[in-house]
Amino acid sequence: MYCASSPQSSTDCRNKSVVFLVDNDKIVRSKLREQFNNSSLFRVAGEASYSAPYTDDLFDISPNVVVFSSFCGSKEQYGDIKKIHTDMPLVKKFVLSSNIDEAEFCTTVISGVKGYCSLNCESWELLRAIRIVAGGGAYYDINMSNFIYRLISHMNQLRQLPIDKPVEEQFNLTEREMDVIMVAPYCDDYDEIAQKLCISKHTVKMHLTSIYRKLGVKNKLQAILKLQNRIYEFKF
Repeated sequence: MYCASSPQSSTDCRNKSVVFLVDNDKIVRSKLREQFNNSSLFRVAGEASYSAPYTDDLFDISPNVVVFSSFCGSKEQYGDIKKIHTDMPLVKKFVLSSNIDEAEFCTTVISGVKGYCSLNCESWELLRAIRIVAGGGAYYDINMSNFIYRLISHMNQLRQLPIDKPVEEQFNLTEREMDVIMVAPYCDDYDEIAQKLCISKHTVKMHLTSIYRKLGVKNKLQAILKLQNRIYEFKF
């Protein structure tokens, strides 16, 4: 939906943040489009399904924010986000998740997403969140607040570790184990890790099991967070 071409309307259009919607469900897109277009702050300039080749449209429209609705963390969806983050770094990414999840939240933030909310959030919260993200800020679902608190507390504990030894020596990790955990954040499964390191899937599982035991954690996300000073710089 585009604004009328009268001088006043043109001025109003320029003052609005431009939104592009991505969702497979036409009804969901319609409801979101209505919410945004009924606001004085936004206008929806384009929309597409996840399966459609919509990146050319993004280049033409150059929206302020791309809203990924009904997000379920598929490999294809993360691929879309990473491509936009690389090719159009000024375009803000916002995820409306079908199922709020800590691991998904971390992966979306690492992928370049500045907004993360439940698909079922209230209309006023969505509009406020998009306005913040469009303005260059970040907005994360209230259900992630406790997780962010625990994450920052954990980072503070990491800073208290002795600094006279590299972190891999502190946890007695082998060089190959460090290779695996450094690559793991950028891979979706064992097969992809194995392919990047030219080792077998069985060897990947063996290294990760050893890493979890040495770090005292239960999964890949916990391992990454424990070693975050060597792998990621989280910015909140």
